[in-house]
Amino acid sequence: MTETPIHDQRIELKYLLDAKLSIEVRAWAREHLGVDSHCNASPDDSYDVTTLYLDTPEMDLFHRSGTIGSTKHRVRRYGDENTLWMETKSKKNNVVQKNRTATSECECMTRLSDVENTSPWCGDWFVSRMIERRLQPTVQVHYRRFVRVSTLHGESMRLTIDSQLQSTPPNGWNVASAADHPNQAQRLSASNAEILELKFHRRMPHLFKELLRSFPLSLASFSKYRTACVATCPLLNDSLGDLSKDPIQRMPKESAHA
Repeated sequence: MTETPIHDQRIELKYLLDAKLSIEVRAWAREHLGVDSHCNASPDDSYDVTTLYLDTPEMDLFHRSGTIGSTKHRVRRYGDENTLWMETKSKKNNVVQKNRTATSECECMTRLSDVENTSPWCGDWFVSRMIERRLQPTVQVHYRRFVRVSTLHGESMRLTIDSQLQSTPPNGWNVASAADHPNQAQRLSASNAEILELKFHRRMPHLFKELLRSFPLSLASFSKYRTACVATCPLLNDSLGDLSKDPIQRMPKESAHA
């Protein structure tokens, strides 16, 4: 299975939640938003995500250095699906631009491992980026994603909460599945924080405005990639300074939920 690249642009706002506030926001989301089609068989409105992040040998993405450090390149699997997604993601002023292509696990791993293969492929654009920027597998990030979605008066909206953030070192181009037991045994806890994201196009839907009025939420900056790198390689702590601390402890007092 292959797909042509998908191009998407939307606004994404990020907030950090403690455990109690997360429970309350999830209850609000279930009351006001619909079920995501990917969660039809899940009683907790959630699914597992594993993402293999790429970086240069100098860790330009981690250090946010230059042009390379401003765009994420990654390969993603949802749950135990055989499909892998090759993605690039950049963000400026809360506006996110994504390019992504889906293909089978076998085809993806074969082609990413053999960049000298010149036969036409839907992921050629991704391979070209890899070669140009000298990107290589750097860390796998694992988490559980809660999702609720809705479309109201033509406004499309998506609310996600990512939790149980874990990391493992890369294993070539392998992207672990939820049932990959050897990988699960290697996973390190990266953070206890839960990351709420509100995703919409052009203007904030009124339902999200109601959410922000109902709960003590403050915009936050949080990188799952950088947090996972530190968990996998503690020597990177010195590069992060305060960012290496527990994100919940860094939340502004007015946004922490007593």
